[in-house]
Amino acid sequence: MARPIVHLALFKEDQLEQATEAIHALRHLGVSDKDMSVISGVPYSEKILGRPMSWTRIPLIGGLGALAGFLVATFLNFGTPLLYPIRVGGMAYQTIPTAIVVTFELTMLGLLISTFIGVFVETISPSFGPQGYDPRVTDGHIGVLFSSQPELDPSLHETLEKLGAEIVHGAEAKKLWLF
Repeated sequence: MARPIVHLALFKEDQLEQATEAIHALRHLGVSDKDMSVISGVPYSEKILGRPMSWTRIPLIGGLGALAGFLVATFLNFGTPLLYPIRVGGMAYQTIPTAIVVTFELTMLGLLISTFIGVFVETISPSFGPQGYDPRVTDGHIGVLFSSQPELDPSLHETLEKLGAEIVHGAEAKKLWLF
């Protein structure tokens, strides 16, 4: 089996509908969603482009951070006075009104720190889809980057050109190297 070739179909900035139709046409011709990527200077949502929603682990990471902050706050509020009981002015060892404030603050601190770290890790994680770039994307064009088998090339190119795409072959598309 031949090695997949990366192609870039460029659409002008006012051809968003044609780019969406091109994604559907590529899917219909056998190119899977993991072999497609949309690059543009404007952050279009997946819903606008008819793509499946991309899921991240950031809500899970944030929830775990909030849980960790809550557990630390609970230990500080209720565990520490039990480990080191000191009577101050006849007050109770655990006071609920002050515990609420500390619990809220540490829960939110855990949430914020873990979310920041999660977003940072997601951002620097490698992308496994097709990679390439064309300078016209910066000027407003919408690029549909896809990899396909060489035997599908003629039908894919014909379909995309009917939709108004300008095809940039894989050898001409510049590789994006982050490191």
